[in-house]
Amino acid sequence: MRTVRRRRLGLSAAVVGLVLPALLASTAVAVDPVPSAGTIGAAESTPTPTPQPPASNNIGGPRMTERGIVAAPGAPAVPATTAAAWVVADADTGEVLAAKNPHGRYRPASTLKTLLALTMAPRLDPNSTVKADRTDANQEGTRVGLVATQEYKVDDLWYGLLLRSGNDAANALARAGGGTVERGVAMMQAEARRLQAMDTTVVNPSGLDADGQFSSAYDLALWGRAALQRRDLRHYVSSVRHVFPGNRTASATPKTKKDFWVYTENRLLLQGFKGAIGVKTGYTTLAQNTIIAAAERDGKTIVASLMYTPYGQITKEAGALLNYGFNVAGKIQPVGQLVDPISTSVVSPEDDGFTSVGSNQGPAVVGSGDKGDKAGNAGSAGTSINSSPVSREDSLRWSAVAGSALVAVLLMLGAARFFSNRRRYRRYGAYRY
Repeated sequence: MRTVRRRRLGLSAAVVGLVLPALLASTAVAVDPVPSAGTIGAAESTPTPTPQPPASNNIGGPRMTERGIVAAPGAPAVPATTAAAWVVADADTGEVLAAKNPHGRYRPASTLKTLLALTMAPRLDPNSTVKADRTDANQEGTRVGLVATQEYKVDDLWYGLLLRSGNDAANALARAGGGTVERGVAMMQAEARRLQAMDTTVVNPSGLDADGQFSSAYDLALWGRAALQRRDLRHYVSSVRHVFPGNRTASATPKTKKDFWVYTENRLLLQGFKGAIGVKTGYTTLAQNTIIAAAERDGKTIVASLMYTPYGQITKEAGALLNYGFNVAGKIQPVGQLVDPISTSVVSPEDDGFTSVGSNQGPAVVGSGDKGDKAGNAGSAGTSINSSPVSREDSLRWSAVAGSALVAVLLMLGAARFFSNRRRYRRYGAYRY
């Protein structure tokens, strides 16, 4: 027993020694001022991905067909980035403020879950329940920890999808909204067409690498803008953490039946980036880092999307592009436009002959006393949730905790328990690998 305790203490010290300097360094990054060109990273050493060529897509304006940096004449220099493609836009007006290879097609990774949310949020009542099956629980990659045969509220699944980025939650939501995962994927493809995200091909609901599954920075920006216009989705993506239900089935143990926290993976939120809203991050080996990021300051909302960003630079680069957007919005000639959806209806031919679990046909789930969203959409019946974004004070508080010496103490106290519970986390998919 003493040997085990010594080993755990040694592991705790090693974790503190390795993790604390990285945490302190990450919280010391000043992403608020607009960086000058060349301060982001070594772009010259970026591996060059092989994008799928767009099919002569000029949606958003003629300059959106350009392959390099797209900037307005006389505009300030855009921040240097390692991303292969990106778009920064005014989410309120849809004006594209700058871009790089906006219609180049790359793998979306988990940013595709934003399209899943846009597809299924109008079809699913957050108060309804979905019974998880073994296919959900056995999904590859990141999972929130669904247990087969257990029923989950759709509301909890949204947090598992948009905070934890659970591929099991994605599978369950696609199946609940479409009757089958295959029909759910077809609905996602129809929603992409409705949004005029014409670079997007959908193969699965999670964004895991799959042959033929691609999107573009322009399309990701369209999804981000659309998600921000739904108060229910804006609420989920701006949340920092949520209590997720533990195992309620007969296989539960005293440990696994306990509820547990799921946290956002958006470091702009965690690091207290000014006005951060969130939206969605993603990563796979072939996609590298991807992100849809947004922030709101003084009534102005900016959205940025980045694709194929190696070297762990995506948080810094997304913050730089958001700051650039705030700096130039309303002061330069836009280089393009995020187009509006083709129709207001989300119903597609794939809905014929099937009714989704519950019903959430309104444009957003809002409080009963709410008059609608900023875009003029009426509020809908259904679950009453606090639809206001997480306050900046909440984000700053979490950032301070993460970067303080308290983290070291917590890591030392929790390391022993972490290693003893590792098998339990792996068993229910909560351990990231």
